[in-house]
This record gives sequence, C-alpha cells and structure tokens, in this order.
Amino acid sequence: MDTIKTIDVKKLSHEEKEKLIFPNLEALGINETLRIILDFNPLPLTYMLKARNDFEISYEKEGPVEWILKIKKMEQNTDGKQYLKSLLRDIKLGGAPEETREKAKKLFQSVDAKTLGMVEQELIREGVSHEEIRKSLCDIHLEVLRDAMVSKRIKVSAPHPINTFMEEHKILLENLNQLSLLTARLKDKKSFEDMRDDLEKLKDISHHLVEAEAHHQREEDVLFPKLKEHDVVEPAEIMKMDHVEFRKRKKELYNLVQNYNDYDFKTFKKQVMEQGEYLSKELESHIFKEDNILYQIALQLLNEKEWVEVKKGCDKIGYCCFTPSDQK
Repeated sequence: MDTIKTIDVKKLSHEEKEKLIFPNLEALGINETLRIILDFNPLPLTYMLKARNDFEISYEKEGPVEWILKIKKMEQNTDGKQYLKSLLRDIKLGGAPEETREKAKKLFQSVDAKTLGMVEQELIREGVSHEEIRKSLCDIHLEVLRDAMVSKRIKVSAPHPINTFMEEHKILLENLNQLSLLTARLKDKKSFEDMRDDLEKLKDISHHLVEAEAHHQREEDVLFPKLKEHDVVEPAEIMKMDHVEFRKRKKELYNLVQNYNDYDFKTFKKQVMEQGEYLSKELESHIFKEDNILYQIALQLLNEKEWVEVKKGCDKIGYCCFTPSDQK
C-alpha cells in the first residue's frame, strides 16, 4: 500500500509553510503521497509542481474554508533535457511554428526548474544569448501558465482595479489599431505636407501611449507586488521586461512626431514606421496576455481586503488622461 503523509500548514506564516512543505516534498519516495492541508487555494504551488515531471497533483478538497492538496511522487523522465535543447534550437532557427510550440508547452509541464536552468546554461555556452532564450520561450511559458492556472474567466465591474486596467486596455487597443493603419499608409507618403492630417493623428496617439505610463506604474508598483506575495513572480517579471522596451519606444515615437521639423522626411518616415510597427504588434500581444492570463490569475488569488489595498494604491499613483471617469 502506498504511503501517505499529512501536514497541516493552516495559520502558519509564509516562511513557516515553506520550511514545512518543501523538505517533506523532497523526502518523498517513489509512489509516496504528501497531503497538505491549507487555509487558501495553493495555485502557485500547484503550478510550480506541475512544471516538474516527478509529481502527480490532485485536490482532495477545494475550499471554501479548507483546501487539501495531494502530491504523489512519480518516476522522473530523464530524457527531457536533450529534447528541450532540441526544441529550443528549432525555435531559435525557425521561429515557433504551431507544432513546435505545442511540443514545448507539453515539455514545460513535465520538466523541473532545475533542468530548465541547466539547459539554459548549456545553450548560453553554445552561443545562444539569454535574451534570445527569453524571447523564444516567454510566450509559450505564459500559455502553459494560462492552461495550468486559469480555469475560467472572472469578470468584475467598475471601479474594481482590474476593470479599470481592462477598460484602459480597450482605449489603448483602439489607438494601436489606428497606429497600425497610419504606419501602413505612411509607406506611400512622400513628404510632411503629404501626410498633414495623419501627422496630427500620430501626435494624439503618441500622447496617449506615453500617458499610459501611469497604467504601467500602477501594475508594477501595486498589482505585481501583490502577486509576488502569492508566489506568482515570473509572469509579472515578463510583463515588466516588456514595459521597459515599450517605455523606450513610446518615448521615441512621441519625440519623433512632436518634433518632426527636426528630421528630414526620409529619416522621420523610417523611424516612425519602425516604432509604430513594433508597438502595434508587441503591445497588443502584451495586452492580450495581461487581460487573459495575468489579471485572471490575480482575480483568483487576491482576496477582497487585498483588492481594497490595490485600489488605494492605484488611486494614490493616479490615472491616465483617457481612463473612463467611472473607473477612477
């Protein structure tokens, strides 16, 4: 008969929980099971364990007062490392076609973090940069996170902070759509005079994009730290890395269109098209990930008291010029 051990971590501090849970997990033998009794839904823990190939995870009880998580130690797949390296090379050389993405997603669900780290170091020694690895895999890893943690969409109404973020996203997406159209039309323009009306529209759009800094700051300074308290770190870090690049490119676009007289038209056209095409594509993708993955994780994890604290933090930072008034 398989051995089952039970630990009760209700009412313990975060540090006390870790000191009790992880040594017991590492001590599990093959086919042995650890039952963990908690006073909250351990979504971050289940995601982390599902990213390994040596545990079988199931819920014995799911709230509302008590959660019981069952973790069974299984045989480990030793072939994952070489297979993952092969997939990473395929992604680097030929992008990420659907078949390769699906294989990578399945492997992310079965390879532990230590193996991933070792593979990354080996690839770096072989000449693949850390940035290349991040760009190739972050989207796929987020898809795995969505599949593992987001079971159903949760909708909230104003003035909930997530409702505010998503309403702002709708306006930003409208601007990005216009930016994409203007960038496409710019290809056929021959002079500043030829694009006079479009230039005024670009000024307005670039202003809104720069104004979105308050939106990003509320995420980085208020929402992301709350997720970190629940051990959800990597998704927010990926979003923050995106923010850094967007911040730079939005400022470049704003300076270009506000000071267009400082440039000859050929230089202006080339740089506006470069920044416009990048932001139209990448920022739209970023918004999709936040709306459908990151925000949904937050809605599942944070309690009512925490959302009150998030709202106060957001109010303190302030809002964008385009935030709907009923959201503020």
